Amino acid sequence: MTSKSLAAIAFTFLLTISAVADEGIISRNAHVRAEPRADAASLRVLQRDEEVEVLDNAQQNGFLHIQTEDGIQGWVFGKFVRSAPPAQTVLPAAAATASAAATSISPKWEKPEPVVKSFTLDGKTCGVDGSGDKRDKGTNRRKNRIDIPASYHDVTWKAIAELDYPTPSPKSREDFSPEQLAAIEKFEGPPIRTVGYVVAIKPQAGNSESCNCGWHGEKATDWHIALVEHPGDGEATSVVMEPTPRIKKDHPNWTKTKLSPWLDADVPVRISGWLLFDPQHRNHLKKYRSTLWEIHPITKIEVWDADAEKWVDLDHINESD
Repeated sequence: MTSKSLAAIAFTFLLTISAVADEGIISRNAHVRAEPRADAASLRVLQRDEEVEVLDNAQQNGFLHIQTEDGIQGWVFGKFVRSAPPAQTVLPAAAATASAAATSISPKWEKPEPVVKSFTLDGKTCGVDGSGDKRDKGTNRRKNRIDIPASYHDVTWKAIAELDYPTPSPKSREDFSPEQLAAIEKFEGPPIRTVGYVVAIKPQAGNSESCNCGWHGEKATDWHIALVEHPGDGEATSVVMEPTPRIKKDHPNWTKTKLSPWLDADVPVRISGWLLFDPQHRNHLKKYRSTLWEIHPITKIEVWDADAEKWVDLDHINESD
C-alpha cells in the first residue's frame, strides 16, 4: 500500500471521528439562533435539561453549532451547554456502593421512634411539632428528629425513587385513611444511605414551613437538595434530601458554597439520614421531584474526592479549600 493510500485512509478516519456528534445538555432555557449572533433570529427555545447534539465543538462568537432532537440545526450560547456523560457511567466508589446496596426498602428494617427536642434560636423556641397552630404534626415531628443513627442501610437511588405510596394522598397525614397510614408506616423511618448526583441545592431561607414554626433565615430553615440517579438527569426526576436547622447547627461546613463543586457535576455524593414520607409537597411532583419519599433529615453528607479516590465527609473539607 502506498504512502498516499495510507494518508487517504488516515484522513478518512479523522473525518469519521470529527463527524461523530457529541451529546450536550442545556443548563438553562436558551434560544437556538439561525446564526452565531445574539441578534440572529430565534428558531426555538430550548428548555433546561434538554439534550442536543453538538455538531462542532469549536465555538463561533461564543456560540456552538447544535442540532435538537426534533432536527432543528442552529446556534446556542456555548456556556449554556454542558457535556453529557456516557449513559450509565458510574465511578468506582459509586459502583462499589451500588453493588452492596439493597434494591428495595425492607419493611422489616428497624424504625426507631424519633428523638425530638425543642429548638431555640435568637431567643425564640420552636417546639418538636413545629407551629402549634398548623396541621400535620406527625410529619413535622419526624422532620424535627435529632437522633443520629449508629449505622445505615445502603440502598440504591431507585429503591427510594420507586418506593410506592398512596395516590392521591392528602396534604396532611392527619387526613390519611387507616389504610393509607399503614402503607406509609410499613416503610417510613429506617436509617438509610444512598449515592447520587446533585442537580439543585435550594436553601429555604425565604420560605415559611410549619415544621420550622414559620421562621426565616438560613439558620432557621431547611435545604432542598435534588439528587438524581445519573449525571445530567433533570431535577424533575430527583429524590429530595433535606438537612434541617436542628442538625445543621452542628455542621458548620454544611453550606451551599462547600457543596457547590458537586452541583451539576459527574462526581457523586453520598447522603445518609432518615427515610421520610412528606405529603406536603405534592405540587412539586414532576417539576422539582419525582416522589414524596425523602431522606429527611440528613445526618451525614459525603462527597467523592476524585484525586484521593475516596469518600470524604463534608465536615472534613477544610475552610481554605
